[in-house]
Formats: sequence, C-alpha cells, structure tokens
Amino acid sequence: MTAASTYSARSPEDYLKTRLDYKTDVYTRKGDRYRKSYLAMSSLAAVAGATVPVLINLSNVPTIVPTLLSLLVTVLVTLEGVFHFREHWKNYDLMKSFLRQESCLYQANAGPYRNKAQADSFVLLVERVEDAIAKERAQTIEMRTSRWEEPAANSAAPAKPQPAPLATAAGSAV
Repeated sequence: MTAASTYSARSPEDYLKTRLDYKTDVYTRKGDRYRKSYLAMSSLAAVAGATVPVLINLSNVPTIVPTLLSLLVTVLVTLEGVFHFREHWKNYDLMKSFLRQESCLYQANAGPYRNKAQADSFVLLVERVEDAIAKERAQTIEMRTSRWEEPAANSAAPAKPQPAPLATAAGSAV
C-alpha cells in the first residue's frame, strides 16, 4: 500500500501527519517538477525563437539550422499546450499553500476553527481539506482531457473569425 492509501482520519494528529502533511509534500514536489519543466521549456523556446532570425541573416549558416530551431520552438510550445506545465505548477502551488494555511489555522484554533469544539474543528478541517483535494483533482482531470480552451469573454485573446454573411440576389445579408 502507498502512503496515500493509508491515511487515517481517526484522530487529528493522525490526519495531520498521514494526510495533510503527506499531500502538502506531494503538491510541493509536483509543483516543483512542473515549475522546472515549464521554466526550462519556456526558456529554451524563447532562446531558440530569438536565435532563428539572426541565423537566417547569416550567410554562412546552413538553412537547416534555423529550420530545425523553428521546429524545436513549435514542438516545445505544443508540448506546453498538451501538458499544461504552467497551469499544473500554479494549481499545485495553490493547493500546497491552502493545505499549509488550513493546518496552521486548525492548530492555532483560528479562522473558521475559532470558538469551535475540538471534534467540530476536526470535522470541519477534514471536510475543507477533502473538498479542496477533490476539486483540485477534478480541475486536473479537466485540464488533462480538454483539448482546447475557448478564450474567456473578458480576455484579450482575439475572437475566432466568423464567416461573412451570404448575400442574396437583392443585396441583403442572409
């Protein structure tokens, strides 16, 4: 059995150690891995992309070199779109911070745990943490299975071009 499948909510101490601390560590490691991947791929794509125009203007560079660098940039940008390194990094970092905050608030009897009986505070902690973990899992699954996102209505991304209306013989649009 893995540590993830052996957590206990029988007591606050067990839950904090076997679930909250474990998940905080997991989100930290995953976030770090995705951060490093995102920064490495983005940096490489930026450097390769900036190098292409320079190489094209140098007469002694074979044309295959800027072509291959352009291909590399395309592959790196596509991989970012497929694996969502930046989004995973952000989500895992937010979850890590949330879990740390909940642990601190619970242990200090602060925030939503203030003026509550120990048993009520513990139940609230478990509910809040498990709800957040379930939502994060759902977001991750959605991100991994969605092919393309539509731009948000308030985003600066350009709208998809729409076909022009067909004109009738009388000159009015259909």
